[in-house]
Amino acid sequence: MIQYESYVPSKTDGILIYFSSVDVANERAIIEEAGGTIVKEKTMISPDTGYMAVFIDSEGNKNALFSRA
Repeated sequence: MIQYESYVPSKTDGILIYFSSVDVANERAIIEEAGGTIVKEKTMISPDTGYMAVFIDSEGNKNALFSRA
């Protein structure tokens, strides 16, 4: 991912990139320390699938985390 003057952050539109995690809860503090904002806390997708969380990074892009635990 790169920042460029003609690129627009995707807070509402565009794709949602999921980053794999051992446990979504582990990244929560790191996101906020780096200037990001948690939009959706760790939430179970389903018992068979795992968990997800959504955040806005320090550049304004909406991203997600995924973990089995």
